[in-house]
Amino acid sequence: MFTKKIVMAFLIISLTAGVAAASQRPAAEDGAPQTPPVTVPAVDDALLAALLTTAYSNNPQIAAAAQKRAAAEAQIAQAQSKMGPRASAGMAALWQRDGISTNVDILGRSMNVPILGSHTYAAAVGLTQVIYAGGSLTANKQAAQLARDAVEAQERRTRQGVENAVCRAYYALRCAQAKELVAAEAVELSKSHMAQAEKLFKAGVVAKNDVLRSKVAVASAELDLIRAQNGSAVALTALRRAVGTDLPDGLAETRPLDKIFPTAKEMTPLVLSGDAVQTAFAEREELKVYALLSGQAEKLARAAQGQLLPQILGAVGYVAADDKFFPSGQSEPVAAVGLYWNFYDSGEMHAKTTEAKAKAKELLFMLDDMKNTIRMEVTQAELNLKSAESRLVVATRQSNEAREDYRIATRRYAESVGTNLDTLDARLALTNSLTELATAMYDIKSAEADLRYAIGE
Repeated sequence: MFTKKIVMAFLIISLTAGVAAASQRPAAEDGAPQTPPVTVPAVDDALLAALLTTAYSNNPQIAAAAQKRAAAEAQIAQAQSKMGPRASAGMAALWQRDGISTNVDILGRSMNVPILGSHTYAAAVGLTQVIYAGGSLTANKQAAQLARDAVEAQERRTRQGVENAVCRAYYALRCAQAKELVAAEAVELSKSHMAQAEKLFKAGVVAKNDVLRSKVAVASAELDLIRAQNGSAVALTALRRAVGTDLPDGLAETRPLDKIFPTAKEMTPLVLSGDAVQTAFAEREELKVYALLSGQAEKLARAAQGQLLPQILGAVGYVAADDKFFPSGQSEPVAAVGLYWNFYDSGEMHAKTTEAKAKAKELLFMLDDMKNTIRMEVTQAELNLKSAESRLVVATRQSNEAREDYRIATRRYAESVGTNLDTLDARLALTNSLTELATAMYDIKSAEADLRYAIGE
């Protein structure tokens, strides 16, 4: 029976050793859960709201963030599984030169009776459980949960980044389309003036030079229109990139200028409740990420420290031993308790603990630096918004005055009071003022989107 006990002990130790080894593996640092509910930010354009909804489902960055979150959830499950029981099976064999026998007195006669043959086989099924692991398993699970929370925060920020990119690309497209309309109007005005100059030339009122100069102006306006059309096409491509899929119909349609620019007077400024910087400190996901990852590093340090403490393992099983390859003879239930203590590892766990604590402090310093970055981003966004609003006021006044100036210049030229150069200059001034008006109006929209993004909305 001595050899049988050796074999059984070997099997039990094999079962429990696997658990001990598993308890030493730290959980990975990345994590994530089920998709949180998505809400479309408040926008004053139904088409933009539809584009945002489409981006949530099709943008590759959002899809990648969701997969990272799923991987984090799996890491939590792995950490949790190391705390539960493990069922396993095993086989062992013992070969020795001679079997084991003993002398037995039978009817007054001593006889040598074999107990175990020279070849012994054993099989076992068992259940093992970590009883105490120095807190390392619990710390690893908590570290995985903190990593999952950090990934969730990163996913929310990714979604905010996609929202901001879609809004900026959409407003850039609308601005390009407005500039295209301005360029098209400039072509029409140039052609109208050229026709007027040719009529006056045929009547002998103006010189041939006026006609040639007008034709040059038409060509210049047509070149500007080609550039504006290309700008609209490029902006449409950029919007598709931001959304992540094909765009719905209707984006290429534009409203007449007289339906676009009057809205500039009706634009309501963005009003924030409270201090924008403090709001950003409370809402920005990056700050939450650094805080969570710092906590995760502390938990990993605790897990490393726990591995220097004794690891107590328990096992129960059913063992069979015989001299046949598939043992079926001697069998019985067994139980075992083991103690594993790695009390000296040449400083490995101490180094891991020091590394994790240093990482935690590093992340706290990075959090402070991120606050400075956030303060700068919010301030820049506020300044850009104020600048765009001021430019809109000036551009609106300038465009109204330029249109009246052009009307007067064309009337004066038709009555041979004004010069051709005055008319061309007035038309160029009108085109530039309308272009500035479109730029300022959509710069306000983009600046508002940037400010929301900067404060973490």
